[in-house]
Amino acid sequence: MEAFKETCKYAKEKGMIVIADIKRGDIGSTAAGYSNAYLGKTKIGDIEESLYDIDFVTVNPYMGTDCVKPFIEDCKKYNKGLFILVKTSNPSSGELQDLKLENGNEVYSQVASLVEKWGEDLRGKYGYSNIAAVVGATYPEQLKDIRKKAPYTFFLIPGYGAQRRKSRRY
Repeated sequence: MEAFKETCKYAKEKGMIVIADIKRGDIGSTAAGYSNAYLGKTKIGDIEESLYDIDFVTVNPYMGTDCVKPFIEDCKKYNKGLFILVKTSNPSSGELQDLKLENGNEVYSQVASLVEKWGEDLRGKYGYSNIAAVVGATYPEQLKDIRKKAPYTFFLIPGYGAQRRKSRRY
């Protein structure tokens, strides 16, 4: 963790945006602890400080709103951002993410709509939110569907380039 902290510090000193691919998603109180550690401030004794100077983290929303809400609150408070898993690039993602719901939407599509909603209060000057989505490039048709559901959401798009070449070997 010390090496991680020093790497984040170095990147910030060089003017880089730091994205921590932590994929956290847990019950509200635990999510609040993770959010405090990565985006907000943590109290250690009488001192409250930011442990890592991170701009964005990845979170897993599949336990519901209460696992994402503490992160959103810290984004508002500290001007940070989230990349929320919507449709991941791994081959078995469809086992859960492509399931049809009673309303006819796939699970990933419902999550995309939630991400758009969660980001409404955090839209900037050009209309985009810092509550963003992880959408795998390995599924271009779903990516198009998600863009329709989330027109004001930035996408982090894994599954392109080296990661995709590696996954083809299996």
